Formats: sequence, C-alpha cells, structure tokens
Amino acid sequence: MANVGSRGSLVHIDDPEVSEVNATAGAGVTWALSSDTSDTAFAKAVAVGKGLHYTGATAATNNNLIEFCGNDLVFSGQEGYNAVEVLLQLDDVSNIAFNFGFNDDVQDGGNTLPAELSGTTWTTTASTFLGFVYDTDATNDELHVMWVDDDSDTSTAIADLRMKGMAPTAAKWLYMKVEIQDRGSGNGVRATLLAVDHNGKSVEKVFNTTVDRDVGLCYYLGIENRSASVHNAYIKHCNWEQTTADM
Repeated sequence: MANVGSRGSLVHIDDPEVSEVNATAGAGVTWALSSDTSDTAFAKAVAVGKGLHYTGATAATNNNLIEFCGNDLVFSGQEGYNAVEVLLQLDDVSNIAFNFGFNDDVQDGGNTLPAELSGTTWTTTASTFLGFVYDTDATNDELHVMWVDDDSDTSTAIADLRMKGMAPTAAKWLYMKVEIQDRGSGNGVRATLLAVDHNGKSVEKVFNTTVDRDVGLCYYLGIENRSASVHNAYIKHCNWEQTTADM
C-alpha cells in the first residue's frame, strides 16, 4: 500500500435507512440514480430474504439501462488505497449485462454501459473505467475484468481478463469488491478485483493497470437489458473505503 496519513482510513458503511437516493446528484444526496423511459429507478425496499436493500428494474426494452452511482468523483488513486464493494442479485442472468467498479462519470447514461463485451470484442464509452463486466453477449457468460484509461482500452488478453467459472446465479447474491492502490508518480494504479458467489467460491484478479493516479472516479453500478423482458435487480452493502494519503 502507498503511504497512509495519520488519519488512516475512512470507511463508509452504507445504511439504506438514512442514505438519500435521487435522480439528480447534489448536496445531501448519497447515491445518484439514472434510468431510461419506463424503467424503475433504484429505490429503498424491504423484502423477506433480502432485508433492507435497494431495488430497480429495467423495462421490457432491449438496451435499457439503470444506474446506481456515487454522488461525486470522490476517489483517486493518489489517495493511496480506495475500495468499493456490493452485493448484487438479479432475477434473471440469461439476458443481461452489468458493470461494477470505478467510473469517471456520475450517471454515465446514454443507453450504454461504460464497458460492453460482445464475443471477445470490447466496446467502451468511458474515458476511464476500472471494474467488473458481465455481458451475456460475450463468448463466455462469466465475469471479466476491464479497465480504460484516457479513452484507451487495456491491451491485456481476454483470457487473462476472464474470471473463469465465476458468474452470477439467478436469485442469489454475488459479492464484488474492487480495490485500487497507488504505485507512485508516473505509474498506473494497482487493481485487485474479488468476486464471491453464493456457494462461497471466490476468484481474485490482480493487475498493474494503466489507469492514472490523479483521475477523479466515482462508485458505479450499471445494469443493461439484453432482451425484451423485464429484469429486476437488488443490491446491498454498497460500501467504500479510502485512505488519507501522506501527500
């Protein structure tokens, strides 16, 4: 880990009971939401077996996108250590795509995820993104790791980015965590990505990335429809952590 200041680490444990969600980022808002026409934007909910959580749904429209984002660009690699985590559950995993991790835009919008995978070909719209990608248009319906820096996709081989054997299961929780650590001036951040399924199986990937240490980033979760049917999503434990760097 890079140098850590005397104040140590700030850990945010999300509480849906008090967190404020809103379609527009602004003062007092914890999570900024985005959704297409006829979608159901994320909102607080309580359900048996899920407890207190957030839930949202895409309309029965191909490529519709719902997003759950941090309210501001609060992360940068040069702070030393940053991490975001989530528990995600989907009612159907056969025609869906999602991104989770760090993104350079709050509410990316535009009916497209920051990073999409068709076959073995990436299509990215974010200038900077680092995180998980799941896309049923891909050759393998499994989690992949992806990063983009200054509009340039990683050149890492798709086989190395693939989390073989790790994929969401319908109506079961999937845990994901993305960590970035500073490697000093002139170096891209080091990324550690961990996924754990409902059976306790875990897969971890670690990379020295090209993502700049000084770029502003936010917490990002986006879910995009890949069919003409409704998809329901449930999320919990939207937590994050950041050290105070000795700058």
